[in-house]
Amino acid sequence: MNYFNPKTAAERYSKGRPDFHSITIRHIKDYLLLDKKFNNALDIVCGTGLSTKALLEIAINVYGPDISQEMLNFALQPGKIHYSIASAEVQPFTDNNFDLITISSGIHWFNIDKFLAEANRLLKSKAWLVFYENHFIAEMVGKDNFSNWFRDIYLKKFPSPPRNNGYSWTNENLHLKNLNFIKEEIFKNSITLNKKQLALYFTTQSNIIVAVEKKQTTYEKVENWLNKELASFFDNEDTTQTINYGNWVKYIQRAS
Repeated sequence: MNYFNPKTAAERYSKGRPDFHSITIRHIKDYLLLDKKFNNALDIVCGTGLSTKALLEIAINVYGPDISQEMLNFALQPGKIHYSIASAEVQPFTDNNFDLITISSGIHWFNIDKFLAEANRLLKSKAWLVFYENHFIAEMVGKDNFSNWFRDIYLKKFPSPPRNNGYSWTNENLHLKNLNFIKEEIFKNSITLNKKQLALYFTTQSNIIVAVEKKQTTYEKVENWLNKELASFFDNEDTTQTINYGNWVKYIQRAS
């Protein structure tokens, strides 16, 4: 099931996903010691283009394929970015074409071995495959009980659907695919949200999307429930809280 294919999910995603991507791209720029832009960069499973537009900071030509037309209907800066319909494992580009391939919060949704073979085909010699995750770690500054609520109430009501989180990112495995694992970087991003914004973010998570698509609930019911549940963490509708998100970046280089 493609959890982000329905129009309702794409609409919410376009409005409710925090934009951390420029922060991550600056980390990538610093680590790779870039003093000029790449010629071609490819952002796999680009969604609504939040991660894709950030690549304009470090690449001249930016491409954003996604399997969901609904997501691409909301894609940002279409005049500057080349968007297309394509699965992660089968891309419509020529061999040895890209200096950089990125994936933001998507590697766990597809066949990783098939994708890595495709990435090896698409990348130039010594070019970079970088994937990263801005993930919700349920850390609200000054509200230690928020993480307990998230774990004990939210996740029990809306459990996470299965993900491909068990992949071996060792060089023993990657060398067979003409790739080298170089480095992993871990840090946190902070964003300020009010109660309504946080509730909207939750409805962009696959946890809630799958429950709605399976007719177990509706977005209206979920929003009403979240409004009540989150009230204890916000003094009023205008109150904001600082939320920390976790971020990791994996740097992988094509061997030859």
